[in-house]
Amino acid sequence: MKHRSVAGPIVGYTVLVVASLFAMFPLFWVLLTSLKSPADAQASASKAFDFEATSENYLQLFSDLAFRDALIASVVITVISTLIVAVLATLGGYAFARLRFLGRKTLAIVMVCVQIIPGIVLVIPLYRLVSDAGLYDQWLPIMLILATLNIPFATWLTMAFFQSMPIEIEEAALIDGTNRVQLFRHVLLPMVAPGIATAAIFTAIAVWNSFLIPLILGQARAATLTVYAAHFVTFQEVNWGPLSAAAVLIFAPIVLFVLVTQRALVQGLTSGSVK
Repeated sequence: MKHRSVAGPIVGYTVLVVASLFAMFPLFWVLLTSLKSPADAQASASKAFDFEATSENYLQLFSDLAFRDALIASVVITVISTLIVAVLATLGGYAFARLRFLGRKTLAIVMVCVQIIPGIVLVIPLYRLVSDAGLYDQWLPIMLILATLNIPFATWLTMAFFQSMPIEIEEAALIDGTNRVQLFRHVLLPMVAPGIATAAIFTAIAVWNSFLIPLILGQARAATLTVYAAHFVTFQEVNWGPLSAAAVLIFAPIVLFVLVTQRALVQGLTSGSVK
């Protein structure tokens, strides 16, 4: 009787645990700092656990009107940008997967090129365009730009799901008298729903965490939480307590969102890889 070696799984789990601890330690440190007074936050690392926890930093944020405005801006920009990407990426993914039109391959290559362009390269032209249009420091251009930057990846993702669907299902529906709109709405959309959800999840995370575009195009009315948190870093000092509290309030919704949607995320990533 062959005995399976337990050394392999033990080593594998040990590596995973160590890697997880390394990944989670910065988050733990930020959470710890957010509960410290200004004096404790500036103390040396040797006194990292020698402090009296306080909610002063969080109370300071919630009493600040600028924080509430930034929170509303982040939520609205994330939700609307995600909806735009979900709709356009679904339509684009279907077009690339099923329709044959002139320039299809060229357009697909252009989408990849757009995806790999560093955001910093686009900052100056985008700033000029938005400023000349009189839309600086408003939600609309930030939403549209962030949605545009995330459409290529989402389109490629949904395209893979449409390609994984058996073409015979569509042919049978068309033979039964279903038109293209009915086929897309009642047959294909329910089948690729996990892929659309996956694209929406990745888009929401990317938009919520975006910093460069909101920083350049919005400083007051359109400032997001990431831009708001950056205000605690000045030339004179770094206000570690409120900065850490703001960081916790930025990454906590994302962590909860991923935990809630992880089933749909895993299902979407795996089902789109099997044809």
